[in-house]
Amino acid sequence: MIFSKLIDRYALYDLHKKRSVKFQYTSLSNTSLYIKDIEFFYKVKPSHIHFNIKHLKQEKEYMVGQFKYKSSVQSGDSRNDSVTGELFLHENEDAPHVIFVHGWRMDSNERVKKIFHDHMTNLKWNMYYFTLPYHFDRKPNQSLYSGEYMVSANVERTVEATRQAVADLRTLIKWIKENKNGPLILIGISLGGVITNLTSLVEPEIDVLASIFYANRLSYSIWKTNPGKFIREDLEHHGVTYDDLIAYWKITEPSQALPKVKKENILLISGKHDLYVHSEDTDYLWESWERPTRYIYTCGHAGIVLKRKKIATDTINFIQNRLNSSHFPKDIP
Repeated sequence: MIFSKLIDRYALYDLHKKRSVKFQYTSLSNTSLYIKDIEFFYKVKPSHIHFNIKHLKQEKEYMVGQFKYKSSVQSGDSRNDSVTGELFLHENEDAPHVIFVHGWRMDSNERVKKIFHDHMTNLKWNMYYFTLPYHFDRKPNQSLYSGEYMVSANVERTVEATRQAVADLRTLIKWIKENKNGPLILIGISLGGVITNLTSLVEPEIDVLASIFYANRLSYSIWKTNPGKFIREDLEHHGVTYDDLIAYWKITEPSQALPKVKKENILLISGKHDLYVHSEDTDYLWESWERPTRYIYTCGHAGIVLKRKKIATDTINFIQNRLNSSHFPKDIP
């Protein structure tokens, strides 16, 4: 326990080396607050998707490239409003299609790839690495670091960024379902877990959901955990209380409803000593979702790195069991 917390504390120290140099808070317009209709709020507009795949190259049995399409939720920043990501398409389109959603403030998908990529390549599964709003090449030029604008003291922008993330992810899901065969798997890590969990409330086309070291309530994460301390300071400076934030960000909580994914097809993984995501918050989601399968590791948030093999083994075994896929290789190299 002490070792896990020491590693998390060091990582938090490193995290806070980069932070907003000025307040992000802006006055509330009330146009997108107190919304309760999640089906309407997170809907996907029924329009033709221009899905641009570029830089395709053949790597053994895979076509590897990048995808890009226009977000249906426009923020006004041209970089952020183009959804981007990487894809690895296997010759067998009947194999599972796995979408990965990375964590807050990650600079690339390397941590996610180090957990899953080689294992899933050996399984010959299709892979898509989705980019969250305001991250990687979606980061606005004026933003200091990846993810600065996605979760911040700008209350309404955080809500809209969450809405954009869900809508963008649903667009990718629908494109895969319309153009490919095989089951669709959604895997989210940290903030990516929040977004995948939230997406599962409104998207019926997800076959299996795995959420790893996820949070549940953004309001709790900002107010009660160390990663959010400077955002909390910004909010308190401008007179926003914890109760205010809970009300404003209620629409972003995965625990507000039951997912459309079958309960037996959901896997939740948490770290017992996580200083980024507290058990009080993860337990709340688990109970709200009527206790789907859950694994609790004896580690902190750094388990994303330290428990890579276990995360991959447990997640892939769960997916294979749920898909009843006896024709897929069972052993993870």
